[in-house]
Amino acid sequence: MRDLLDRLRTIEARQEALREEHAAVTRTIVARAGGAGQAAALLGPDPRTVRAHERAAGVVMAVHRGGRTAKAAPDGRLHGETGQGEDSPAQRDADRTRSAVARGKRPLLRAVVHVVGGRVARVREARGGQWQEGTDGRGVLPLGPPLTPGYLADRFPTLPLAIGDPRPTVRGGIREYIAL
Repeated sequence: MRDLLDRLRTIEARQEALREEHAAVTRTIVARAGGAGQAAALLGPDPRTVRAHERAAGVVMAVHRGGRTAKAAPDGRLHGETGQGEDSPAQRDADRTRSAVARGKRPLLRAVVHVVGGRVARVREARGGQWQEGTDGRGVLPLGPPLTPGYLADRFPTLPLAIGDPRPTVRGGIREYIAL
């Protein structure tokens, strides 16, 4: 039985590598073709399918926030920027709790980029684990500590953002998904 489990893990690792390669090639085709619509005309499927193929290797969710600190929900829970430091337990809890992430995106979520006042403030890697659900459909994200700039570049080399980069908020958009 052990040999079958080892073989299955090897196959799963190869599948993940192929999925990442497929997504990278699809992103390159989309970029060279001038967009998902033009790539769809070349590849055959509709533009939504092309976008899904781009994201097959995973996505990061960018959460846009204002620069003000210490916002509190009616239940007393801090959210947004707590003003207690990026590594503080209070900021970690504020970053991970009560986030609305589409169920279909949860298996693809690799990290959360926190954009504060139009600049990338920190990135936290999404870890495997249980998503705790509230009655409102929002979950508690399984996030790790903020990534260092070097680790971020090594871990997510295709992420087009770095700590300190500008990332203007689109009016009405508090979150966005970025394909890796």
